[in-house]
Amino acid sequence: MKKFWKALGITALAAAVIPYRIRKDREEDVTTVDALLWQLTRRPGEGEEKNQVDITLGFKSPLQEVREERELFTEDPDEAVLFADMGDDAEADASASAEAEEASPTEETADPVVTEEDFDPDL
Repeated sequence: MKKFWKALGITALAAAVIPYRIRKDREEDVTTVDALLWQLTRRPGEGEEKNQVDITLGFKSPLQEVREERELFTEDPDEAVLFADMGDDAEADASASAEAEEASPTEETADPVVTEEDFDPDL
């Protein structure tokens, strides 16, 4: 039984210390390493400084981030309209253009007719 608890403790320690995700933001050149008990963030330094490294200690659940991301999005169209960044005029223009597109396809949006002459036998 002692071996079981020792193996369980080593496994728990490894799970808490080994990172489970590495995210890289290429636009801002920020790298974030996440583990259960710590988080490391590396940012480029300003001027002559080297990279800035921030280490945050504490329990960080991977499920908590998934829940937070789900709360950002909604499937209710009435609620989505509340948070839209469009003004009243822009909404009217957008709905009018959407109705015009649905009405009838034009020559530009219709599928072109493909014949045997369109194919190149050398390819």
